[in-house]
Amino acid sequence: MTGLQIAALTGLLVATSVICALWWLAPTVPALGPALDRLTGVQPNPATVAHSLDTQDRVGAWFARWLPAAMWMTPVRELALLRRSEASFFGEKLTLAGIGLVAPPLLTTVFSLLGLRFPITAPLVASLLAAVALFLLPNLDIRGKAKGARVEFNHVLTGFIDLVALERRAGSGPRQALENAARVGRGQWVFDRLAEGFTQSSVDGRPPWDVLRAMGEELGLPELDDLANIMALAEQQTMPVYQTLREHNRALRVALLTDEQARANAVSERLTIPATMLAIVFVAILLGPSLMTLMSNT
Repeated sequence: MTGLQIAALTGLLVATSVICALWWLAPTVPALGPALDRLTGVQPNPATVAHSLDTQDRVGAWFARWLPAAMWMTPVRELALLRRSEASFFGEKLTLAGIGLVAPPLLTTVFSLLGLRFPITAPLVASLLAAVALFLLPNLDIRGKAKGARVEFNHVLTGFIDLVALERRAGSGPRQALENAARVGRGQWVFDRLAEGFTQSSVDGRPPWDVLRAMGEELGLPELDDLANIMALAEQQTMPVYQTLREHNRALRVALLTDEQARANAVSERLTIPATMLAIVFVAILLGPSLMTLMSNT
């Protein structure tokens, strides 16, 4: 292979890597139509949904039809919580896997131009390892973001329960208390998610506590089940639940505080590792010359 061919191949690989990286990092335009369809209860048109997908979503949807579902390791609850489509998730995994396949041969070509030679199996093995690692990276990213979203949801849920308790104390019915409380916090994504579910329940005739149970199951939020049980009991037995909601909210806040303290303690323990390593290096710097002198004299 001539030097001109190597340079052309290197430029092609560089351009491909840059395009893939920019494609992955570029912000996407939110699809407003499907969100309005979910809010009004209208089933979206498949042709419209397919037209609204971007290139990454289309690639992910196409490969999802041909590759086995077990290969994707799809975190269904996490994607539902973050309002991410499976097609977008698959497209991101394929994009990163493509970058992992291209990067090692690109680096090997660049190093070969600088005079460094590697065995032909080295870029092949590195490409496979990088592709597998980057293919699994979105799973870790989604789970981390979903974990933070669940913590935020539970913190906001305590404020929502307080509003529901106040609505019940003011004489509102169970459904009205839930809908009014969700309406107060519109603009915050947790309140918007709850208000969307209650609006949907009024359209299809389901009780709002059934919506809370379904949402808790779909998103992996068991805290919603407790609230649903309390409100369902209030509807069936027409009992005042102000104090019950307050006690439940107090227990939820204590549990959240305990989790925060546990995470803070774990972070503090991890911070001791760099300090310990720094102390070891400092001692080695102090004792190193003396030990080397002692060993040279012996």
